[in-house]
Formats: sequence, C-alpha cells, structure tokens
Amino acid sequence: MKDHADHTSTASIPGTAASAPQLLHFDDATALRLSHAFNEKTQVEDLLRLLFTQLRALCRASGMSYRHTEGAVNLDLDFKFGQQQRHQAEYNLHYRDQALGTLTLYYARAQHEQEIETGEDLLSLTLVPLRNAVTIAVYQAQPQADADFAGAFAGQGNVHRLPVSQAGLSSEEEIALAEVAAGGTREQKADALILVGLDGYTDMQQQHGEEWAHIIMTSVHQQINDGLRSADGVYHIGDDQIAVLLPRTTLSQAQQVAEKIRVLVASLHLLGNEVDNQLTASMGISNAQQAETAEQVMVNARAALAEARGSGANQIKVFSSG
Repeated sequence: MKDHADHTSTASIPGTAASAPQLLHFDDATALRLSHAFNEKTQVEDLLRLLFTQLRALCRASGMSYRHTEGAVNLDLDFKFGQQQRHQAEYNLHYRDQALGTLTLYYARAQHEQEIETGEDLLSLTLVPLRNAVTIAVYQAQPQADADFAGAFAGQGNVHRLPVSQAGLSSEEEIALAEVAAGGTREQKADALILVGLDGYTDMQQQHGEEWAHIIMTSVHQQINDGLRSADGVYHIGDDQIAVLLPRTTLSQAQQVAEKIRVLVASLHLLGNEVDNQLTASMGISNAQQAETAEQVMVNARAALAEARGSGANQIKVFSSG
C-alpha cells in the first residue's frame, strides 16, 4: 500500500487497494495487531492519539500535528499532540486518489534511518483506518448525518469499521449510502447489506486464543476486500461478523455477491498453531426496500443471518417479511 521513497522533510505516503503495505520493520503478526488496534478507532482524534502513542514509543517522536479540510461540508480537522521541536518531517497522506491531509512529526534530534522507516510503516498501517474515520467525520458533518447508514453503523456501540481497501467513494456512491436510511431507490435499485458470520468463531477463540481469532478475522476481511467492487464498504460489527454494504444493488445481485464471498472465505486456509483451518461463513442479506430506517436494514440482516445459522454452517439466507 505504501510506495517507498527517499525520506525528505516533505514526503508523500500514498495508499492503494492493489496490494498490502510493504512494511520494513514489522512482522506479519505485529502488523496485524497494530492494524486491528488502529481499526478500532472510528473517530479521527482517537485514531491519531493512538498513532502518536506508537510513534512516541517506537520512533521517539516528541510531537505530531494533523490538518485536513473538507470544504464541501465545512469540515476542518486540526489536531496537535505532544511538543513541537526543531526537527520535523511532513507527510502528505493519500488513500488511492483521496487526499487525507497533512501530518507532521516533530523530533528533539535528527532521526536514524530505521526510526524514519518505522514511523512510515506506522503511517502506512494508519491510512485505511484514517480514510474510514475521515469518511465518518464527513458524514457526521452533514445535516442528514443522523440518517446516514454509515453513521448508523458508527453509533451502534462496539462497532469497528475494518480496513476498506475499496474505500474512496464517489459523490454518486455517497448519495447512495444516504438513500439507504431513507429507503429510496434509483433505477429500481436500493443499497443491499450482507451480514457475514464466520462459522465456528467461538470454538477458534477457545482453542487458539483471542489473538489468533482476530488474525483470522483480519485475514477473512482482506480476502473479501480483494474480491469485491471498489464501491463496496466493509464493517466489523462484533467479534465474528462482517457487514458488507453494496450500493445500488438488487437482492438477486446481492445473492450473487454472497456466493462469491462464500467461495472466497472457503478458499482461505490459515496456517498457524499447527492447525490448517478450513473456514466457512453463513450470511444474511437485506436491502433498503424492505425497511424504513438504516437500523431496520441491520435488524433484517441479523434475522436472515440467524436463519442461515439455524440451517447449518455455510448457508445464505435472504430476509423475507412474509
């Protein structure tokens, strides 16, 4: 996700959906733990505070500042942490073609190359969570934010949006997101929701531990991300569930996507703890035409998922009000 460049006082940290971050100083397990921690933060300030804590511990950063504006909704994100010092490095952050603002790191002394690279690794791991947090901030800044579907997800208590390699919504797709809550349709299509529940997750936690279960969920999420459209949003809701939002998608099309997700999950084998895990997932599908509010779309999807799980593992069910 990060194109490595020579370090200068001003540099760019780009992100792309084409590949995973090319990290120089973190092994896979550490990167997964950090990624999970970053993705638990859906508010920009909380995410940046966690990032600064890591930068201070691992790179001896004395301070950090961040600035990003979204003129269309009059949003001005401006945060400062720690102390500004004479040595500094400024980064222009991007995810795909979306500018995510400017982040400046401050140091009391000149940095060694390894410290610089470690800091850039951390910034690279933060790009997707930052894109998600900025997206939520933009939604919350809009007058209709309380009716927005992503806003509804963000307000459901222990709800975390996972790394979305296909984020970067167009204006048309953002309109489609807002229409979920209103139950509107365009060209006979409404947004659809697939709730993906990993089968046997509780057993995995008990047998292999919480950390291993989180690694499994992160890998499943990435597998789904790699196989879906650029407009599809992915959210983590609870330990064993992933919600996939499909803008302007009919129920029949959503069923086809669910079948693809089932194949993607089944094709993923995770080697670890001397266990080769064959994974399966059950899924529930609903859409905006069946509900009056965003919350009801989620309730319907949960009901469909419960029906799927009641029918056995690796099942797909579509919500029916009849």
